[in-house]
Amino acid sequence: MKKFLLFAFSALLFVSVDSFAAKANMPGVPAIPLKPGLSFNGFFKEHQPVKILFVVGQPGPQLKESLINGALVIKYLKAHNYKYKIHYVLYSRAVAVADEFNQRYSAWAPLLRTLHDNGVTFTVCHNAMVLFHVKSADVYPFMKVIPAGILSVAEYETRGYSPIFNPNTETQ
Repeated sequence: MKKFLLFAFSALLFVSVDSFAAKANMPGVPAIPLKPGLSFNGFFKEHQPVKILFVVGQPGPQLKESLINGALVIKYLKAHNYKYKIHYVLYSRAVAVADEFNQRYSAWAPLLRTLHDNGVTFTVCHNAMVLFHVKSADVYPFMKVIPAGILSVAEYETRGYSPIFNPNTETQ
């Protein structure tokens, strides 16, 4: 009987996490169901808020991977009622994505907004904006322009954020 109750509870937990993921619509992010029994053994329950810093320098595959990773992390943490703080630093060529009028990267706008609506913050490197001709007036209103992206990385690391540097690759 105990095994049946444990199995039933596990199935209920699986359904509730999976149904949360379905409700947490993240544009362009695959729905990946969590298998029963997969967990971090309470680590994040004891270490909240989870602080993650995504450092993005390229607007191609690196940006895609970083945005999708952030969305999947949010889905998992929200499904478990864990608090989080997620921040993205856009520097180098990735500042082009911060230009809300740049048609080349407009496909990312819904996910950027959804991440912001879920508490994610963004900073954009002014140095790179000057080098790549991005105007401050064209940056999404929910993104903050800062003097230097590299210094922003140092600032967030000092605040206890764990930096994630996805590969800086141009291949898919």
